[in-house]
Amino acid sequence: MNEPLATELLRKYSRGECSAAEVQLIESWYQELIKTGELEWAEGEQESFQDTGEQWLMQQMSAADVPASPVRHMRGNRTLWAAAAMLVILTGAVIYLYNKRPVATTVANTGVLKNDVAPGGNKAVLTLANGATINLDDASIGMVAQQENAKVLKPSDGQLVYSQEGNNEDAALSYNILATPRSGQYQLVLPDGSKVWLNAESSIRYPVTFSGNERRVQITGEAYFEVVHNGKMPFIVEKGDMQVEVLGTHFNINAYEDESAIKTTLLEGKVRTSTMNGQRAILKPGEQVSLSHSSHLSQPIPVQTEDVVAWKNGLFHFENADFKTVMRQIARWYDVDVIYKRNTVKNDPMFVEISRNTRLSDVLKILEESGSAKFSIQGRKVIVK
Repeated sequence: MNEPLATELLRKYSRGECSAAEVQLIESWYQELIKTGELEWAEGEQESFQDTGEQWLMQQMSAADVPASPVRHMRGNRTLWAAAAMLVILTGAVIYLYNKRPVATTVANTGVLKNDVAPGGNKAVLTLANGATINLDDASIGMVAQQENAKVLKPSDGQLVYSQEGNNEDAALSYNILATPRSGQYQLVLPDGSKVWLNAESSIRYPVTFSGNERRVQITGEAYFEVVHNGKMPFIVEKGDMQVEVLGTHFNINAYEDESAIKTTLLEGKVRTSTMNGQRAILKPGEQVSLSHSSHLSQPIPVQTEDVVAWKNGLFHFENADFKTVMRQIARWYDVDVIYKRNTVKNDPMFVEISRNTRLSDVLKILEESGSAKFSIQGRKVIVK
């Protein structure tokens, strides 16, 4: 069985979509890993973690009559088999355990990290057209501001909604800015009903009402859009030298300054990306285009869109990701600085899926079990040993 097929099987497993035979195959990988001792546990942790994982896997199999033949097919490549077993621990079983177990018990049992950092949450600051700022963490549910003919509402924690009343065609556009800090995220509903999700350390600048022949916004960091269709008023997202033009569609833009490129990924509909120097690319669903720091626009390539938008769905999802990319995401979500004790780190591709509601010590523990590195937490710093 080749690596892409093994990866896809594990993805199905983490989503609860495996057949009975596939669950049996994964359970066999897990048992093999424990039997051979290829997974080393921290002292005092093996029994609770292993027993819980085995109980869960057995529950998945309890109602199925599983044939043994799929297991025999996997015995040809033991290296891949052992690697796949490790992936199982770092996908389905880990998601289950770290979502279900009390966090305090987990931290106490590991005994690895004395300090800890809570995960990020719904945090943002709204800057109004007159420069006044509103900390949305502290704002009460209800109307938080009036901007021209639009009411700015906070219907629930983590969401901001603009309710436009009437037209304002003749007035000059006024802009608001919604910004999340490190360890923050927020959802915005624009005056036209389009939805925007902001990841940590991100921002969007937008008019408080839409008028004229276009809907234009500017972003930093990372944002996911679900744009309401309007054939007469295209929606345009700007970031530096690049703009993305759409009529109505779902897409993600990753534009962090410390990443190697601005990446636009299309989930539904159709978008056209263009640059100041005249480069253009049209994306189809499931494709991604990148703009490098040297202003080179790549050709569209197919990608796994669910990996790209995992952050919006409350997950860290790393599939064939390099170590420093993983650590940059962790640094933003937990508002920590990552300090490398050596100039070089082990950069094997990583395959991990973890809930973003997990405390930092547990995330680092999972990464340690993958063999990537050893960690310690010192205040707001993560030391990579």
